[in-house]
Amino acid sequence: MNACPAIYAFLISFGCSKYLYKGKERNMAVTQFESVDARRCFPCWDEPAFKAKFKLTLEVPSELVALSNMPVANATFAGPLKTVRYQESPRMSTYLVAIVVGLFEYVEGMTTKGTKVRVYTQIGKSNQGKFALDVGVKSLNLYKDYFATPYPLPKLDMVAIPDFAPGAMENYGLVTYREVALLFDDKSSSASSKQNIAITVAHELAHQWFGNLVTMEWWTHLWLNEGFATWMSHLAVDSFFPQWNIWAQFLDRTTTALRLDSLEASHPIEVEIHHASEVDQIFDAISYDKGASVIRMLQSYLGAERFQKAMASYMKKYAYSNAKTEDLWAVLEKETGEPVKDLMTTWTKQKGYPVINAKIKGNDIEIEQAQFLLDGSSGSGMWIVPITSGCGAYDTQKKLLKLKRDKLVIGSQCGDRKKGGNFWTKLNINGTGFYRVKYDDELAAALQNALETKKLSLMDKIGIMDDLYALSIARQQTFASLLHLLYGYRGEADYSVLSHINTVTTSIAKISADATPALAGDVKQLLIKILLSPAEKLGWDPKKGESHLDVMLRPLLLTALVQLGHGKTINEGVRRFNIFTRDRGTSLLPPDTRKAAYLAVMQNVSSSNRSGYDALRKIYKESAEGEERLQVLGILSSCRDKGIVLESLNLIFTSEVRNQDAYILLRGIQPEAREISWNWLKENWERISKTFAGSLVTNFVKTIVPLFTSNEKAAEISKFFVTRTKPGFERTLKQSLENVRISARWAKGIRSEPGLSQTVRELLAKP
Repeated sequence: MNACPAIYAFLISFGCSKYLYKGKERNMAVTQFESVDARRCFPCWDEPAFKAKFKLTLEVPSELVALSNMPVANATFAGPLKTVRYQESPRMSTYLVAIVVGLFEYVEGMTTKGTKVRVYTQIGKSNQGKFALDVGVKSLNLYKDYFATPYPLPKLDMVAIPDFAPGAMENYGLVTYREVALLFDDKSSSASSKQNIAITVAHELAHQWFGNLVTMEWWTHLWLNEGFATWMSHLAVDSFFPQWNIWAQFLDRTTTALRLDSLEASHPIEVEIHHASEVDQIFDAISYDKGASVIRMLQSYLGAERFQKAMASYMKKYAYSNAKTEDLWAVLEKETGEPVKDLMTTWTKQKGYPVINAKIKGNDIEIEQAQFLLDGSSGSGMWIVPITSGCGAYDTQKKLLKLKRDKLVIGSQCGDRKKGGNFWTKLNINGTGFYRVKYDDELAAALQNALETKKLSLMDKIGIMDDLYALSIARQQTFASLLHLLYGYRGEADYSVLSHINTVTTSIAKISADATPALAGDVKQLLIKILLSPAEKLGWDPKKGESHLDVMLRPLLLTALVQLGHGKTINEGVRRFNIFTRDRGTSLLPPDTRKAAYLAVMQNVSSSNRSGYDALRKIYKESAEGEERLQVLGILSSCRDKGIVLESLNLIFTSEVRNQDAYILLRGIQPEAREISWNWLKENWERISKTFAGSLVTNFVKTIVPLFTSNEKAAEISKFFVTRTKPGFERTLKQSLENVRISARWAKGIRSEPGLSQTVRELLAKP
């Protein structure tokens, strides 16, 4: 990073964050040492296991606020400069040392044990820090009790940074965030933003124990930090906001990890790191989301109380030192008497996961495990699988599947197996296990009936859909069977379920356009039919007293309908947008529904009809709200017009778009514009490589490359990168290319599926 000339010209490890104060551009100095950049600031053994005590002194301009991990011990002034000395820290790893210098104001709170908590913001924004402050204080109180260990430092500061490449960073006692990840405004922020802030704050503060107090021994064990913080953040937010039903939403993380981990180019949770440049690549859905999901699976198997007690013992044993994965298993094993190491080693030391094939035979269900891969091939992995099952009711049975095959005994409580009876069996109850299930025809039909007669929990509704979706991609189930199951959700009204259905419908719409162009329009009409009823019930306008989840569901459904080309929704979005451009204070377009309206406008934009595009650019430039600006940015490239797409992509090279936000603009690219975008990427690759550092470069690859669905394009992309691959994005490129080949195989299978058009017509004709 470049140094901030107005503050520190000699510390090259300081990043420069620019912001406006009284109409003038000012600089803020911010450190970001994770993973291996502390060595750029001061001489050190820059590895997690080399912990030390730090006693820092800073010399800064007198009018600025200077923050570090510890409270100020004393400060002396000499004209325009002041020397600030900080208290000595406890033993900590180098990557957690932090310094922030700039103009700030703050809001302050206190934990039950008297720890001072502050949220620092730019001047004039401190009010927007109150929600994060409340979540922060509650999190420290909860974690203190959960880990039976007090928060180790005398203060906790959380700082909103205008220019900040990571979403947030858990520096000991001085947590840094992007502004959108910390600041909430009742008038200008969306409900989804509120939820994201709560989860992010709870995540970073979980690190104060899991990561900072007890630190991984080496980056191979990164998942101990990130997996646990991800899981703990959901535990905390569920405690603070039970009405959000956050564990049902957590399954989105599990399904994201399942998708990545079904690639040949995936990696184990514990991945060998041999060079500093490799570390950034493992800050991914395996370390975070698979890590959190297998923790949830283990906690479910052991039981919440035993698990918590063991975690408190682990925290006490390794406080102020380092631990590896085996150390955690040893403590859990000692505390519970369960074979934790044997069980969990199969999940952390090998990549992938199993699909459990379930077949009914007499009074038994035969189960067999096989490694699941999205490309349809078979892997050799074997796992010890905590199987949970429910039979006709939610009286959950548990069993450890230690071999390739076993069986479950069916009881009379499963219901009548005759046609029309109440018989059904569900494996992996509430998605607590990190595996998929493939049912035989009889079991699958019974589950579809249980779905349509509302016998299944929200989490199981999500689970059976995601399993069949993945099995269809792998060509282990037909595309027609996926559409049949999807149609069973047409009366659904729950946010967490419909959020997942939306993910599946988006994928189906995209693959249909490539696989069966003549049928794509009918498929879109079918998807609209599934989503339209709950969307019409909610409408565009918020209702007094409606739930947080309904507030989040409204924009999700409206956006989905716009993307599927639903004319009535598009027209209404454009109408409201036109009113909004004349009166930004109108109640017709509150923050939650703006994305849908913005997308609706972009459906009609072209180089010869760019008034809507120009209006959106104007909103982007004039808005003072970070969330609003990012909302617009993510939509500017959502266009089929070549000229508009290129104009939007080229904004990345201007001062209009911060480097940290470039990936958001890329997210808007539609499949129809993938060729334009790929050519742009090739032409600008050298410039991109020089402009964007480390993990920011991977965003260009993983956003644009997977838009394609042909082996020919995969070969072309692979050839282009032969001489351009760097260690920082090599794994991401392999995964992206594998996804292209998987999509190509899926499209080929759909094209050859007999009777598909008849299936679509039959479903469209149904009431």
